[in-house]
Amino acid sequence: MGTERKSRVLLQVLAAILAILLMMGNVVVIASDSQSVSKEIVDPYQVYTYELMTQQIDQLAAAYPELIEVKSIGTTGFGRDIKAVKVGKGDASILIDGSQHAREWMGTNLILYMIDRYAYAYEHNMKYEHYPVRQLLDQCSIWFVPMVNPDGVTLQQEGLNAFPESYHSYLLSMNGGSTNFKRWKANATGIDINRQYPAMWTGIRNSPQYPTFKNYKGSEPVETAEALSMIRFTYESDPEIALSYHTSGEVLYWHFNTASEYVARDKKMADTISGMTGYSQIKPEKDPSGGGFTDWFIVQFGRPGFTAELGPYQEENELPLWTFTDIWEKNQSMGLYLASEGYKLWRERYPIEKVEENIQLLEPVQLYNRPSDSFPTGGELKEAKVTSDSRMGDWYRIPTWLGPRWVRLNHVSYLHGHSESYPNRINLKEKTAIYKYPKANEAELLGQLEPQEVETLERWNDWILIRTWSGDGWIQEKK
Repeated sequence: MGTERKSRVLLQVLAAILAILLMMGNVVVIASDSQSVSKEIVDPYQVYTYELMTQQIDQLAAAYPELIEVKSIGTTGFGRDIKAVKVGKGDASILIDGSQHAREWMGTNLILYMIDRYAYAYEHNMKYEHYPVRQLLDQCSIWFVPMVNPDGVTLQQEGLNAFPESYHSYLLSMNGGSTNFKRWKANATGIDINRQYPAMWTGIRNSPQYPTFKNYKGSEPVETAEALSMIRFTYESDPEIALSYHTSGEVLYWHFNTASEYVARDKKMADTISGMTGYSQIKPEKDPSGGGFTDWFIVQFGRPGFTAELGPYQEENELPLWTFTDIWEKNQSMGLYLASEGYKLWRERYPIEKVEENIQLLEPVQLYNRPSDSFPTGGELKEAKVTSDSRMGDWYRIPTWLGPRWVRLNHVSYLHGHSESYPNRINLKEKTAIYKYPKANEAELLGQLEPQEVETLERWNDWILIRTWSGDGWIQEKK
């Protein structure tokens, strides 16, 4: 046996021993920068069922309420929520998903551990490798979808008993009559989710003609609740980069009919990912077989999309748990690297300037998640005095009960600066125009007041807010 091969075998044995010790719960994980990191919630050396994943996501959200947000992005045919977890506070975002394929649930383990470790490092203001976690996650949030295919994962892990008895015969027929579902890759209706996305769907190769345990693309794209949920959520979260974790082969897909102007950008990132992980890159094809999530993302958004196969090739089965040690070593800082790149891309799309500007809203305004009309929150903010910390054109980021959100302001609906309280009574000695807003615009003219004494409420520059029998309005002080 050659020296190199002996070294590989020794590393695999040591990894297996470490996995056993970790499963015994007696090992403290040490970060690569030699800072001690206590292992708190997530134990990646165990099988993560849908129920356990859901429980621990809730625990993580409770442990880090200011950093972690959890939401359901859809529901499967058997009533399981597809969970999305946001880690970070930045306006920019990236998206990382796992377990699109049932037997590839090792991606769920990796994502949950990323959430756990990144949140811990953020709270303690640590670096992860050389990445400043708090700084990065304040700039760019990471959206994780740990288990895109919870029905399929549950079938692969638990078998028939996790499903209604009335459905057993159909599941058995799709699995060739076998009660062993370890090879199962599709969702619980026998459709391969990662062949469901509308990217050269009609040209997908090697698809069976009927539902089965793997590779059936369905009768039409976006037929499954899982694919539809991911597409809707991607539009909603608007990520700069998407990474999809699969598990078998230690390779990286990065190109799917990528536009020529983006090839150099994406290849540079792919080279960095390969350098971090050792995953070999799949050579771009002229007419690739499509339907994958990142295929669709690349074509639809024109942004970088990557599919990483995490572990050594495993024929028709899950990766063994002991492989996690090597997987984590290669991928532990992946989310942070992509967040740093995502923030750069966000800055190119949104040339935002930092400001500290007092703004007074004079009428209710719609709130947005991005400085773009395409991303409304569905909520609004009524008249208020706020301080904006960021601006892009006529968009301002302001604090709200939902956290920082964006508003678009026209020239009459807000004031630069805050009006001051001015409780008083003054005499109007001549006819005086009264306006809806403190700006002399005929379109905002409410009428004219005859000479009289009026009650004043607030003052802004040479404008005074007064109370009248027909409501409040602004008048301009006479010089």
